[in-house]
Amino acid sequence: MNFKKVATISVAAGALVAISVPAFAMENEFHGMYRLRAIMSNYENSGGGVLSDNSSTLTAFEQRARLQYTAKANADLKLVTQFEIDSSWGDASYANGRGTGGAMGADTVNLETKHVYLDYNCPLTGANFKVGIQAQGDAYKGVLFNDDMGGAFATKKFGAVTAKAGFARMYDNAGANVTGQNTGDLYLLDAKYAVSKDLSVGGSYYLVHNDTLNLNAANMHMVGVNAAAKFGIVNADAFVAYQGGTELYSAVGKDLSAFAAQLNAQVNLDKAGTVRANVLYLSGDDGKDAKNTNEWQSLKSGTTQTSASNNYYGSKMKLLVRNAYNMDTDKALVFQLTNLTILTAGYDAKINDKLGASVNVGYAMFNEKGTRDSASIGTELNGQLDYKMFSNLTASLEAAYVVLGDAYKGTGGAVANKLPDNPYMTSVMMNYSF
Repeated sequence: MNFKKVATISVAAGALVAISVPAFAMENEFHGMYRLRAIMSNYENSGGGVLSDNSSTLTAFEQRARLQYTAKANADLKLVTQFEIDSSWGDASYANGRGTGGAMGADTVNLETKHVYLDYNCPLTGANFKVGIQAQGDAYKGVLFNDDMGGAFATKKFGAVTAKAGFARMYDNAGANVTGQNTGDLYLLDAKYAVSKDLSVGGSYYLVHNDTLNLNAANMHMVGVNAAAKFGIVNADAFVAYQGGTELYSAVGKDLSAFAAQLNAQVNLDKAGTVRANVLYLSGDDGKDAKNTNEWQSLKSGTTQTSASNNYYGSKMKLLVRNAYNMDTDKALVFQLTNLTILTAGYDAKINDKLGASVNVGYAMFNEKGTRDSASIGTELNGQLDYKMFSNLTASLEAAYVVLGDAYKGTGGAVANKLPDNPYMTSVMMNYSF
């Protein structure tokens, strides 16, 4: 073969490759965030938070970075990954473990896998599928679950109806057992109907199966209805939910009958800001019946299934229930959402293009006080000031204070008829996103 023929073939092959490249081109997207939070508080972070009599002030500096890479093959297929690096200044160094690496020397292996999933539009069904480790939440403000999990979820629109079905494997207690035999599983069906542009109604069925922790298999069934509406300057939403079957995290395995309800309203005053109000009810149990319980079941995470996988961030409380900005110092007076009534109100102001503020007040109580002197948890007052230093960097000042209710008499080392010190928290925070 002479040089001319080789050159001709090479040019033809190069042209073919050039024509083919767009079909195989991969679009790469990088996103992420960084948060630094310097905290001063008298509320210790242990077991979800510990009150103390004659408490001392602590200081903590915690930070979080999230790095997201998305490999987008085309408009219908992409791989989404997200990784997280958490640490608190001074915690540990020269180690392998999550949530460490902030001590002198650093040099710690602590990269956490948060999300790895395929996001694609199925050409056969027309549904959108998310398959893998991903973030999922219930349709009820997170009071059952709002967490990362491995599973498969499909969403499809049928006219004005949006339907969602899914499955997640929450736990697999292999150990000495066979993988896939003793598991904790979530099955989900959600639907929402847009009655009009200002009104939507929805319904759900969730099945939670827990056959781990060497317990008898528990099956908890939950049904709920929810609605959201806009009336002029008012936005409102509400839900009611019922749980039946068996309690999830107890060897006793009581028959379950539990309730939850929530109402939220926001009034948009345009340049004058936004006024908010919420009320949430989660049923509790008096402990007097050995076979039945009314305790609202919210999901738990971790190998030992003791960490909260639920939240109620819409309350904007910082100490009564879990705070949306918490990282390794995640804590709250009511950490696991159950047996609770909480009423909150707040006001958000946009002072100018760079400066905003929020003030909130909330009261919480146990619905069943049990052996406590009172059902009253306490009243929280908090505030936050946000300054946008750049378009993607915001500096914030936070402060929160709780006047404890009589439910905590005699706790935290206090004598029987005395309350421990009221908890408080202040912080300076930086949030950067890209």
